[in-house]
Amino acid sequence: MNEIGHVTERRFNDLVDRARDLMKAMTSHQFVIGDMALEIEPMRPAGMGQGEGVYASLRLFADEIGEASETVMKWRWVAHAWPMGQRCEDVSYTVYRVLAPHPDRFELIRQPPLDRRGRRRWTVDAADRAVGRAGNTVSAGTGIVSDDQHTGSADTRVREIRKLASDDVVASAAAAELLSRPDVAGRVMADPNTRRQLYQAQRDHDQQVQDAARERTPAIRHVEHSIHFLDLMSAGHAFVAGIKRLMPQIQADPLTEQEREVTHHVLDQVQAAIDFCRSVINTGDVSMDEQLAKLLNEEEP
Repeated sequence: MNEIGHVTERRFNDLVDRARDLMKAMTSHQFVIGDMALEIEPMRPAGMGQGEGVYASLRLFADEIGEASETVMKWRWVAHAWPMGQRCEDVSYTVYRVLAPHPDRFELIRQPPLDRRGRRRWTVDAADRAVGRAGNTVSAGTGIVSDDQHTGSADTRVREIRKLASDDVVASAAAAELLSRPDVAGRVMADPNTRRQLYQAQRDHDQQVQDAARERTPAIRHVEHSIHFLDLMSAGHAFVAGIKRLMPQIQADPLTEQEREVTHHVLDQVQAAIDFCRSVINTGDVSMDEQLAKLLNEEEP
C-alpha cells in the first residue's frame, strides 16, 4: 500500500477529511467574527480613509476577544468582500482571502478547478493562479492580465498595489500578509525610516490598549502610579550605585583626552535629564524646549 509521509495513503486521506471538517469550522468562526467587526464598524467607501475612531473600536474589540487587531481587521475586510449570500460550502478561509480582491470573485468561486483527487474544489494554489500570483497581475476592475503589467517596472506595480490598497483596512490587511514573508519583513526592517514608523505605531497601539484598560479598570492607575515611582527610585539608585562603583576604577586608570570629551558630553545629557526630572516633579509639566529635547534624544535610534 502506498505511503504519504509516515502514514498509509488511506490514513492520509482520512486525516485530510478530518482536517477539512476542522477548516470548515474555522472558516465559519472567522467569518462570524468578521461580520461582528463589520457590525461594529461598517466599511467605508474607498478613498474616505478610516478615522481613528474606527481603529480604536476595532482594537478594543480585538483586545476583548484576545486577538490581534490586524487579524480582526483582516477578517472584517474579507467578510465585507464576501457577503453572506456569496459564501460557498467547502471553501477554506484562506481561499476566500486570496480571491477577495478579484473583481469577478462571486462568479469565480462557483467554478472550482479539479484537485488531485479529481474533485472540483478550491485550493490555495489554485486561488493564487486565479488572481495572477503565479507570475501575472490581475488588472484592477477588469480581471484581465496584460503584458504591460507582467513586464512592467517595479514602480508601475507599486502604483497598482497602491490603488488596490486605497482603503486603509485593505492596506493594513495586505501589509500584515506581506510582512509574514521573512524576506519582505527583513527588507522592511532594514529601512531606518520604515523601522522608526513601525516602532512608533507599536508604541501608539500599546498606548491605546493601555488607555482602554485604564478606562475599564480605574484601579490600574493607582498601581501604575506606584510602579512609576518605584521605577524612578530604582533608576536613581542604580545611577548613584554605578557612579560609586566606577569612579575609583577611573581614578586608578585615567581616561584619555578623547574619552574625557565623550564623557563630558554624556554628563551634560545626564545633568539635563536631572534638571528636567526636577522640573517635572515640581511643576508636573513634561514639556521641554527644542534644545533640551535634541540633547536628550540624540542617542535614540
